[in-house]
Order: sequence, then structure tokens, then C-alpha cells
Amino acid sequence: MQGAAAGSPYAGSRVATRSTPAVTTPSRRTVAAGRRWTPPPRLPLPTSRSRPVLDILASPVGALLALIHTGISNAPGIDSASGWAWGLSIVLLTVTVRLLLFPLFVKQIKSQRRMQELAPKVKELQKLHKGDRETLNVEMMKLYKENNANPISGCLPLLLQLPVFFALFTVIRNFKLDAEAMYGLTAQQLREGAAAQVLGAPISAAFNSPQSLISELGASHTTVRVVAFLMVIGMGASTFWTQRQLMARAGATDPQQVMVQKLLLYVLPLSFAVSGVFFPIGVLLYWLTTNVWSMGQQAWVIKRMPPVNLTPGKPAPVVKAPKPPTPDAAPRTATPTAPAATTPKAPVTVSPRKAAGSRKNKNRRGGRR
Repeated sequence: MQGAAAGSPYAGSRVATRSTPAVTTPSRRTVAAGRRWTPPPRLPLPTSRSRPVLDILASPVGALLALIHTGISNAPGIDSASGWAWGLSIVLLTVTVRLLLFPLFVKQIKSQRRMQELAPKVKELQKLHKGDRETLNVEMMKLYKENNANPISGCLPLLLQLPVFFALFTVIRNFKLDAEAMYGLTAQQLREGAAAQVLGAPISAAFNSPQSLISELGASHTTVRVVAFLMVIGMGASTFWTQRQLMARAGATDPQQVMVQKLLLYVLPLSFAVSGVFFPIGVLLYWLTTNVWSMGQQAWVIKRMPPVNLTPGKPAPVVKAPKPPTPDAAPRTATPTAPAATTPKAPVTVSPRKAAGSRKNKNRRGGRR
């Protein structure tokens, strides 16, 4: 546009002779020129496949699940598309993961025993540095380092299970009737897994799944909700019991630690129960199997390796330290006492008449007898 029209109010002005830039924004100039502003094209929103981190985690878990499912499907009398095949595959996947994490669990138990052994020294440090929090933390970390104890080692098994949990959630969420091969699973396995049922509920369905999706999978909406609800209740109860076993074994005496453990005792089961309505049946089966394994593992550990200075069901006895001797109360030692001096008695002299009389009296007494 070289200039404005003759009848335009902008004729002869500098604004009318300016060239229009390639990319314009809505302004008075474009509106006055009669042009319609078009917004730039929007970028496509990320889809469920646009999560590289979850893809990296889901690929090995999916490949392991496919390997286990292939082995079970080759067993005689088991259909690869049946719910038994996929249910056993998820259970064996859980057992495999827990066996791989067992060395970390042993390390966790050893660290807990060291922490229990160091509890008296920690109390002494707390009394010594009661008003200096920074110095207390430095001394406690020094004590833990010298005794090869790690306060956060007990969280490692749980933290390492979370990536597997989210990876399995990603894999099962892609179990669809029209799925393509991904995460180490073939298209046939993904489609068979979508329709596989456990207790009448598809493993790819969740409590909040729409009824139309459940109908496509050939299941009842009520059955899915009942099975999911029972699994959520079982998951919450097993989480509560496992956390209670951990509290009984830890034997924490610090009021702050006791408060945190009691908070986790009720918060963790409640959080899992609330979030369980969004998890597919297969993920609920995985977590329920994990909790059952943890319960048995904790019972075995408590039986074989009881806590330090604790007997099952009884608190640790309180032993009072002996009081140091005071200079006023010095120990008394028995001193040998000399025998009392006795004065020798003077010899008694008996006259001959008295002696003879006494003899006669004795003879008379003897005759009477």
C-alpha cells in the first residue's frame, strides 16, 4: 500500500505512506485500514504420548510385563487373552520388582537397627545442645556418619517403587481395543489386555471410567465399581497395617518422630483410598500385591530380627544410671576392734571343812537316787 485514497482522512499524512509489516497485531491502524487481524496458529496441545519421562520409565516395565505374559501364555491350559494370564502377569511382575529391591530392604533393616542403637546418644546430644539447633544437626550427622547410619535409608524402597507404579499406570492406561504396539508390548497384547477381566472387571477400567467405555469392553459398570471399591479398601487396610508394623519396629522415642509416624499411619491409607478411584484395576492389583508382600516381609523380619532392646509387645525397660558417690557419703570400711581387756579373777580358796561337807552332800544325794 503506497498511500491512502484521496477521500481518506489520512491522505497526505505520514501514517498513510508507511508500509504494512509482515506480521501485524490488532491496532487502530489495521482497523482503520479495513484489514481483519488473524491470530497466529496455536501450538498443538501435548497428548498422552508426549511425555518422554514416562515413556522412558514405561518401556522397561512394559517389556518385562510382556516377557512374563509370554511365559505364562505358553503354559498348557492358559489362554493368553484370559484374565488369569494377565492377573498372574501383574502379580509376578510385583514379585520380581520386590525381589530386585530386597537388598535395599536388608540395608534398610540394618540402618534401622543402627538408629535404634544410637538413640541414647542422640538423646544426650539433644540435651547437650538443647538451644542450638544448628550445632545439634551437625553433631547428629557426624554421629550417623561415624556409625554408618542413614536416617533416610528407610525411604529408599518406597521411593524406588513409585517409578514402577507410575510406569505400570502408563502402560495399562494404553490398553485399548485399537492400540498399536508400544512400550515393548505388541498390538495384540495391548488389545487382549484391554478386554482381559479379573473378577469380572477389565484390568484397564477404573472406578470412574465412563459406562460407555466399560460397555465396549464387555463388562458391567456395577461390577467394575464393586471390584474397584473392594480393592481400594483392601489397599488402604494393608497400607495401614504395614505402616503400623513399621512403627512398632522402629520404636521411636522422640516426640516429633512419633507424631510424624502417627500422621503417616492415617494419611497414607487415606490418600491411597482417595486416589484409588482413578487407578485401573490392574494398578490396584499391583499395589495390593505389593502391600501383602510387605506385610509378610515385615512379619518375617520382626520374628527373625526383633528390635534392639525390645521384646514383642513390651516397651524397652528403663535402666537408671547409678548415682556418682559424693565426698560426704564416703564408703565406710569395717575396722577391726581390739578385744576388751578382761581383769583376771582372783583364785577362790576352799577350806578343807567346806570341801568335805560338799562331798558328803553329794554322796547323800546319790544314795537317795
